[in-house]
Amino acid sequence: MNSNIKPIGIENLEICKACGGKCCKTYPGPATPEDFGAPDIKKLRENLIEALSTGKWTIDWINQDEGLYFVRPAVKGFEGSVFDHNYLGECALLTPQGCSLDFEKRPESCRMLIPKIGEKCDPQGYTRLAVAKRWKEYYDILMDVAIEAENMI
Repeated sequence: MNSNIKPIGIENLEICKACGGKCCKTYPGPATPEDFGAPDIKKLRENLIEALSTGKWTIDWINQDEGLYFVRPAVKGFEGSVFDHNYLGECALLTPQGCSLDFEKRPESCRMLIPKIGEKCDPQGYTRLAVAKRWKEYYDILMDVAIEAENMI
C-alpha cells in the first residue's frame, strides 16, 4: 500500500444506526500511523502529541517485548491515560449521535469497516496485531511522543 494514500471507505449510516454502534460499544478501532500523518515524521509527532494530550486517545499493545504497540481511542472511563491495555469497552469518541469525529478523521479500521445487517460487520483484516505491525517502524517516535504527552495531561 502506498503510505501517501489514506483509505477512506464508505460510511453506511442506515446500517450503523439500526445496529446502534455495537462495535463502538465493544472496543475502539485501532488507528494506523497514516491516520496521524505518517510517513511525514514531523506531522506524525505533532498529531500524536495533540491526540494523546486530549486524553481521548491512548497507546495500547499486543506484545511489549516485540515493540508491538498501536494507537486507538480511549475506552470510556479510562480517558487520560497515555498507555492503556484495557481494550474492551465503549469507545470514548462515541456519542448518542454516533462518532464525534468526522468520517474522514476516524481511525482507518473504523473507516474501512464494512457494516452488514445482523451485526456481522467485516473488519477487512484490521486486527490489533495487523495495525500494531504497521506502527512497529514508528516505535521510537511513539515512545518519545508518549513521554511528551504524559507531561501535558
